[in-house]
Amino acid sequence: MIKQRVLAFLVLVMLALMSGCGPIMSTSNIEDAKDALEKATALNAAERAPYEYTMAQEYLRKADELWGYSQFGYSADYAKKAIEMANAAAEKAEKDPWQNPLVGE
Repeated sequence: MIKQRVLAFLVLVMLALMSGCGPIMSTSNIEDAKDALEKATALNAAERAPYEYTMAQEYLRKADELWGYSQFGYSADYAKKAIEMANAAAEKAEKDPWQNPLVGE
C-alpha cells in the first residue's frame, strides 16, 4: 500500500516537472533567436544576406505566434530554425557579403 502511494507520488511529481519544460524551453529559444537576429542586424545581414535574414525573421514570427497559442513544442522548433538562419545570415554577412547591384557605390 505504501509502495503504491510512493509510486503514485513520484509519477505526479514527474508529470508536474515535465509540464513546465515546454514553456521554459520555448521562451528560452525565442530569446536566443532574438539575440541571434540582433547580431545579424548589427552585421547588416538584411542587405548582405537577405534570404537567410528574412527566413530568420519569419521563423521567429511563427515561433511567437505558436507560443501565443500555447503550442510550445512547435514554437521551440521554429525558434531553433530562426537561430540557425540568423546565425547563417550573420556568417554570410561577415564572410561573403552580397552586393546589391541596384545600389551604386
